[in-house]
Amino acid sequence: MDVLNAEQLAYWDGDAGTTWVRNQTHLDQLLSPFTQALMVGAGHVAGKKILDLGCGCGETALQLAERGAEVTGIDLSREMLARAMHRRGAKANPQFHQADGAVFVGNDPFDLVVSRFGVMFFNAPEQALRHLRSLLTPGGELLLACWQAPIHNPWMSVGGRAIAPFLPPSNEVRDPKAPGPFAFSDEAYAAELLTNAGYDNIEFESVVKSLTVAASLDEAMAFQNQIGPAASAFKSLPEAVVTEATAVMRAAMAPFVTPNGVVMSGAIWLIRARCG
Repeated sequence: MDVLNAEQLAYWDGDAGTTWVRNQTHLDQLLSPFTQALMVGAGHVAGKKILDLGCGCGETALQLAERGAEVTGIDLSREMLARAMHRRGAKANPQFHQADGAVFVGNDPFDLVVSRFGVMFFNAPEQALRHLRSLLTPGGELLLACWQAPIHNPWMSVGGRAIAPFLPPSNEVRDPKAPGPFAFSDEAYAAELLTNAGYDNIEFESVVKSLTVAASLDEAMAFQNQIGPAASAFKSLPEAVVTEATAVMRAAMAPFVTPNGVVMSGAIWLIRARCG
């Protein structure tokens, strides 16, 4: 398999993929408001050839196939793809392949490329977006769900801010445009990338939803320790520090407990662009 970003392959085809498979049902339920927004944005897809970029465990690919599209899902994680194929069962559609979207080439052009939180991890995003445009039919479309800034996504940022004082000091300043979940959070930057890659009719729609993070605070904490910033941070901290940091993070999340579970806000850009 040709890969332009070996670091992302090592990450997603390793422990990260295992963690997402283990939490697949929880994550699909959590992200369902945004998945539904993506489906609405895709519109009438019956008969269309669709590439699902970063398809993960198959949720979006399976939904698009149920709506009559011919879907090809690609991802870097073999474990997530195995879960996607298991969920598909004996059906021939969708097809799933381990591939890097920056270099993947299908058998036929696609009418639509969709991605639910999979496009922000390219180390050369403009080059990757240009390549994806080459996979589209004339007039074909790109439809992306990308996270807005952390401040607009407390479900991902509250825990991280709470434990930040317990982490070792660092002089490293992270580039907000580096590969990661928030790489496309700056609307102007993402629009510039798409324009330079040759797309037109570029549109951004802000979608803000309430997300049920977990049924209880205990469950939310367990989830944060697997998927959130605490998951990696706590591995390197002494046990006593982890205990104190966990208590502070729990207190930070407590205000979001409701009779319906731990409910926190999330915000994405639904980005649409056309291949001219």
